[in-house]
Amino acid sequence: MQLKQELHNLQKNKMNINDYFTKVKNLADALASIGAPVDDEDLVAMTLNGLGKDYSQFRTSIAIQETFPNFQDLITLLISGEMRIVGTSSNGGSQESVFYSNTNRGRGRGGKTSF
Repeated sequence: MQLKQELHNLQKNKMNINDYFTKVKNLADALASIGAPVDDEDLVAMTLNGLGKDYSQFRTSIAIQETFPNFQDLITLLISGEMRIVGTSSNGGSQESVFYSNTNRGRGRGGKTSF
């Protein structure tokens, strides 16, 4: 139960996206190894909740989509968005507008994939 609580309370804070997802994935894997796997949709929800207020527009854009992304798709969206932030922050672009534009691109949804 301690691992599940740690996953539920995990916050991105100052971590970069890769470090945050690695932590999320490690906790999910540890739970699975003791026979308490986390459902992919729950993992996505917990991951989104831990992003913080800087990602509120991104979370909203995910919530209004017809199909909830799987964990792997979420990772791809956020890493891509973070890469764009690095490129646009020197040009005055806002973090939220970059994430919003990234999440509204057409993407096919496949089956569940592992990280």
